[in-house]
Amino acid sequence: MAEVEKLVLNKRYMDFMDFFNLDGSAKMKLTRDAAIATCEYASEIGFFVWRIEGGVWHNPGFEARVDSIWDGGFDPGLSALIENNERAVSFLKEEPVEIDAFIVTTTVV
Repeated sequence: MAEVEKLVLNKRYMDFMDFFNLDGSAKMKLTRDAAIATCEYASEIGFFVWRIEGGVWHNPGFEARVDSIWDGGFDPGLSALIENNERAVSFLKEEPVEIDAFIVTTTVV
């Protein structure tokens, strides 16, 4: 019997599909590229990005930064989903380079 992969909380993930395969919402640390791809893919499959928390990765360990938080809109309807998730991607792209780990919180619409 194959072993099921489990989410490791003290790890920074580089593959955005791990977010979806391991139920990483609100607890998985992602690289910037993985977080961007997560938000883009979330739009394709009907996930609404509620919040992004940025921080510094210490390998291992996540240092949250209160000056690196993005909150999405309050209308998780399908009409607002794409625009909201595009704003999330813009936030991720604009964060300083030293902010190199992100926690993404999503929900299914």
